[in-house]
Parts: sequence; structure tokens; C-alpha cells
Amino acid sequence: MFSGQKEGSLLWEAKIKKLVGMQLISSLLFGFFLLLWLDWAVVGSFILGGILVSLNAWVMAKVFASAEVSQKSVYRSAVFRYVSIFLALFFLAVVGVNLLAVCGGMFVAYLAGFVFSARDALNDCKEA
Repeated sequence: MFSGQKEGSLLWEAKIKKLVGMQLISSLLFGFFLLLWLDWAVVGSFILGGILVSLNAWVMAKVFASAEVSQKSVYRSAVFRYVSIFLALFFLAVVGVNLLAVCGGMFVAYLAGFVFSARDALNDCKEA
């Protein structure tokens, strides 16, 4: 489809931005839908979970989009991302946020990311 490596990486960068947006939008929409039955604190916790997953994907995309991607930088990024999520969840628990709702928001964002990626891979297979 694209002849140069730069164009392929630009295509990948556009896809990862769409993935991050899809994760964020899905958790926001589902959170506002839950607002019909639940209170603001639970819905806010739910949306925070989606934001955490979106930020995680965004940081991962920044590492892979850099010019000097190495195995060491990928592992360093993974450690940074997972330690950051653990610390964020610990801080949210200390503050008193509903962690079950945060996990629900994370699940919805990961599910949206999976569906988006699977649909994109299926479209790529149909084109080939």
C-alpha cells in the first residue's frame, strides 16, 4: 500500500490516535449512559478508568513513534506504564474512589480497543 517506511509509520500513528480516541469516547459515552442509574461519584470513577487506559495507549504510542525504538526503550516504557497505573490506582483507592467502577471503565476502554483493532485487522485482510 505505502512504499516508504515513513508513510507506514505515519499510517500506524494515525491508527493509534484513532484507537486512543475510540477508547476515550467509548468510556465517556458508556459513563454518561450509566448516569441514568448511578450517581456522579460512580460514573466519574468509571470514566477515570477509561482515561487511564487511554493514557496508557497514548504513552505506548509515543514510545513506538520515536525515531530510536529499541527493545530497552519498549521495556522501560512498559515498566513505567504499569507502575504508573498501579500508583494511580493506589492513589485513587486512598482518595476513596470506587475501584470497581474504575475497573469497569478500564474494561470498556480495553474492549473498545480490541473491537477497533480486530475490525481494522479484518479490513486489512479483506484488502489484501
